[in-house]
Amino acid sequence: MLASGSSSSSSATAADIIQARTYDVFLSFRGQDTRDGFVSHLYKDLSRKNVETFIDSEKLRRGDEISEALLTAIQGSRVSVIVFSKDYASSKWCLAELVKIMDCNKWVVPVFYSVDPRDVRNQTGSFAEAFAKHEENFKHELEKVKSWRSALTAAGKLSGWDSQVTRPESRLIVEIVNDILKKLNRGTSNAYLKGLVGIERRMEQVISLIQVGFPDVRRLGIWGMGGTGKTTLAEAIFHHISNGFQSCYFLANVRESEEHGRLFQLRQEFLSTIMEDENLNISTPTIGAGFLKDRLSRKMVLIVCDDVSNSSQLEFLFKGINQLCPGSRVIVTTRNKQVLIRNDIDLIYEMEKLDEDESFQLFCQRAFKSNYPTGYRLELSKMVLSVADGNPLAIKVVGSSLYGKDKTHQESTVKKLKQVPNPDIHKLLICSFDALDCEEKDIFLDIACFFKGENRDYVTRIMDACYASAHSGIENLIDRSLIYVSQNQIVMHDLLQQMGWNVVCKESPLEPKRRSRLWISNDIYDVLIENTGAKTLKSMLLDMSRISELELKPEAFVKMRKLKFLKFYHSCATNSKILLPHGLLSLPDELRYLCWERYPLKTLPTRFHPNNLVELNMSFSHVEELWEGKQDLVNLKVMTLNHSRNLVKIADLSSATNLETMNLVNCTKLLELPSSLQHLEKLTHLNLRMCENLRFLPSLYKATSLTTLILSDCSSLFSFPEVSSNLRDLHLEGTAIEQVPSSMESLSQLVLLSMEDCVRLNNFPTAICSLRSLEVFSLNGSPNITTFPEISGNITELNLGGTAIEEVPSSIECFSNLRVLNLSCCRRLKSVSTSIHKLKSLKTFDLEDCSRLEIFPEILDTMERLRYLELSGTALKELSSSMENLIGLVELRLNNCENLACLPDNFFKLKSLKFLYIYGCSNLVTWPDNLFSAIGGASLTEMQRDFHGLSSLENLDLTGSNLENLPTSIKQLPRLKQLILRKCKRLKSLPELPPSLKHLDAHDCTSLEEVSSIKKLFEQAVLCKDRPYGFLEWIFSNCFQLDQKAVRNTRTPKLQMLFGHMVTLLKDYHQEFPKINKVITCVPGSEIPEWFDFKSSGSSINIQLPSEWYYNSSKNFPTFVVSTVVSFQDYSGDREILIRCKCWKRDGPKVYFLLHTQYITIRRLQIFSQ
Repeated sequence: MLASGSSSSSSATAADIIQARTYDVFLSFRGQDTRDGFVSHLYKDLSRKNVETFIDSEKLRRGDEISEALLTAIQGSRVSVIVFSKDYASSKWCLAELVKIMDCNKWVVPVFYSVDPRDVRNQTGSFAEAFAKHEENFKHELEKVKSWRSALTAAGKLSGWDSQVTRPESRLIVEIVNDILKKLNRGTSNAYLKGLVGIERRMEQVISLIQVGFPDVRRLGIWGMGGTGKTTLAEAIFHHISNGFQSCYFLANVRESEEHGRLFQLRQEFLSTIMEDENLNISTPTIGAGFLKDRLSRKMVLIVCDDVSNSSQLEFLFKGINQLCPGSRVIVTTRNKQVLIRNDIDLIYEMEKLDEDESFQLFCQRAFKSNYPTGYRLELSKMVLSVADGNPLAIKVVGSSLYGKDKTHQESTVKKLKQVPNPDIHKLLICSFDALDCEEKDIFLDIACFFKGENRDYVTRIMDACYASAHSGIENLIDRSLIYVSQNQIVMHDLLQQMGWNVVCKESPLEPKRRSRLWISNDIYDVLIENTGAKTLKSMLLDMSRISELELKPEAFVKMRKLKFLKFYHSCATNSKILLPHGLLSLPDELRYLCWERYPLKTLPTRFHPNNLVELNMSFSHVEELWEGKQDLVNLKVMTLNHSRNLVKIADLSSATNLETMNLVNCTKLLELPSSLQHLEKLTHLNLRMCENLRFLPSLYKATSLTTLILSDCSSLFSFPEVSSNLRDLHLEGTAIEQVPSSMESLSQLVLLSMEDCVRLNNFPTAICSLRSLEVFSLNGSPNITTFPEISGNITELNLGGTAIEEVPSSIECFSNLRVLNLSCCRRLKSVSTSIHKLKSLKTFDLEDCSRLEIFPEILDTMERLRYLELSGTALKELSSSMENLIGLVELRLNNCENLACLPDNFFKLKSLKFLYIYGCSNLVTWPDNLFSAIGGASLTEMQRDFHGLSSLENLDLTGSNLENLPTSIKQLPRLKQLILRKCKRLKSLPELPPSLKHLDAHDCTSLEEVSSIKKLFEQAVLCKDRPYGFLEWIFSNCFQLDQKAVRNTRTPKLQMLFGHMVTLLKDYHQEFPKINKVITCVPGSEIPEWFDFKSSGSSINIQLPSEWYYNSSKNFPTFVVSTVVSFQDYSGDREILIRCKCWKRDGPKVYFLLHTQYITIRRLQIFSQ
């Protein structure tokens, strides 16, 4: 900085020095007025804030003209501060500086020091006296004097600081400095953000939390796993806001400083800088604490502590200085959330991983120095990003390692990345693992090898049986960002999982049998077939779908004495791959979790003592009985034997006092359950679905914790179960129960009761009337129920479909909470009470196939919440005009209402309607005059103002109607996406269709002759810039009247010419507007058009494509067209055509996708697919 002390320099030398540098601030002032007082204090405070400030030397002011050095300094400064004092205008040098400052058009901060701003602006007072002398002295240079006056007038009009308003002087200086810092901060270059992908969005989020400028002290933690960019974010924020504080310091690498014994030195440097005292020397944190506390309580500071690994580090660094000045901010970055919690840091920002676009951008920068790779590099990018999963460090490290390397090296590096962690990434992540205690390390490794993606409750249950502090251990892993929980699933980053695998593999690099955990199928196969399992083995997870058939010796598990976790499962449905031809001698008694799907033996080995077992899962097993006699099952919590169809008996469970869940689904030979079941006071869930031979269920009255009992499809169960009054969900669907006992009224906590398809139930269970907690009640398919039930008013869902009720009584209005009412297939139902409109909570009302219902009730008041109304298959002849009160209706189904002759004239007022289905209404010949005219008769703006209309309609199904023409106003349906016209036998032509339409199905419209309107529809879709279309599908199968005659002077049918035009349009515009990724059309035809390049008979075709076809495609996959001719002359139903496309690339994996359509004609059909 060039200060007044540089008097030995000549002006020329000074100019050279100034020319070589730029300044933050240029100070313009009248030396004799303010140099030794106000200006010196202002200059000192700016310097303490590291603001590069130019303050001139008197030696720079020689002669009559302003020196070149001063002009250069003014021009190179970002902010100019003009201190107007009493004699400022008397100095021709000050005025010349002012003119130059105003000409530069940069930030100007006027300070009116003991002068009135009006005197400056109007050149009055002392300024008038000065200008009287100037006009006398420069009477031959009055233009110069005029420029001085103009500059003063302009500067005097600027908003500035008045020493007579802002007092005392010390406060004035603080305010001026803060103002300058804000201006400098706004104009600061963002060069420090260069290459930091996604940083600005995250900066905004953090800055919104700390809210610089609020008069309080805020402490914020940035928390996340290693490599996610915590330090980078903290540095960027520090750089961005540091000018707003009196002092600031960035404590880098706190964890590393402690590991190397430099934490005390770091504290010394931190305090010396923050206190601006180079001689500060405090031998221990307690010495001088009061002194430091007092000084810092008066100083607004910004402190960043980076990479703090435990709370003791913060306690040491802030010993005695925890009370900071209002406005101060402290930011801490850490991998351990407990560091923040224990230090009362309640503002916590959790680092987000980079999203897909950010990851791709960062990787391309590092690996290819380009925005988008092509060819094999694109595949490499995808492979790397799938492993890195948004971790910036991993992306940068791997990307940098690929830059400048040849293809072979790059592919080898990426392939290795999936198997072996990168050393730099591993080094960063392993320190988080090393900070765990022994038990936490074991839990981490178990999750990495076995439990990633599993339900948290399930993982905790297993871990509790293996470790003393499993719950707190899992919580600590969460706090340290080693795992997180999403939708109650344990989630671990792939890089952390890979690091965990590496830790286990290093236990015995060459001999998997000596490791503590095995999860790789080939390793397990070798250990089992060689019978070499060691006593060190704790856990084993085998996907039997990945191995060939394996015969185990009886003593296969004898050596695995410490095995606690054993899971044999099938990811794909296959027969059991593990065979035990000579039986099994034993299983380890240390087992906590045993899952063996398709277990091949009739019982578990007699030498297995399951006293430590917590969960048993033997679904699809061949067991007939688990074990003989009584076993110690005191730790067992979950028993699952689903689909064990040979199971005939469950042994005594009296010792299983902690059993919570029992699943016996589809155990078809099971006849009864042990009476000891009634004594299991912790049993909460019992599922016996599809146990079709189960005849007897013991009393469960004493099983007071039981909340869910599922007896669905236990078709031999005649008697109603005796259960605890705490039961909440009871499923009795498909049972042989004939009546419900009066004792059922004791089930005061019952929320759900389902008795669907209880065909023997001969009367309505009156005991249900007293169940005040009941919310869901289902009697669907119970044909002997003839009266509408009188049940609790708290009911929210009532399903009575397929019953014999004849009316819905007026008492229905009592069900004020009812949201779903299902009366489908009630073929005796004749009337529904008009009080239905009082059900203000009703969302779904289903009357499908109520074939005797001729009148829909009047809707006497608005029903805002009804969204779905199903009236298909009813005997309705008309709909009342009161339908307009269904103001919230989204979907209306009127399919196969054969008596329906017309729709109400005010039908168009259903402005929320999106889905309308009217197929099979053979008597519906005409539309209401204003159904579409309200939409199409006027401009869209006028329609919305006057009628609102069906502007929300998205799906319209008119299958089987007798319409000959659609109204032309259909094109004004602004949101219509799907139009179904199947089997409209009289329909002759299609009018112009709305541009929003994606799916048109006109199958079997045998009179349809003209469809040229779809040409314009297609052009609108291709050229649309506003929204993506995704795919288009137009079906005209069985439309044999379509104009197939050749156009004059050509041999090409008109319809084929239409599709040829579409293909040309796609070729011309697909790269510019890639809004459509698939077009499917089905039309009658018998030949492949001539404009196809490749043709073949049969069901397949192979094509050799030029290499540039793929590599020149850039980001968009190339466009191609497939035409298929298919004949189903002997088939009368609808069929699906499936087109598989496989593209093999010489330097990468194959591309594979499907095209299909479901509308196949009984005669010949031609399919065009883009």
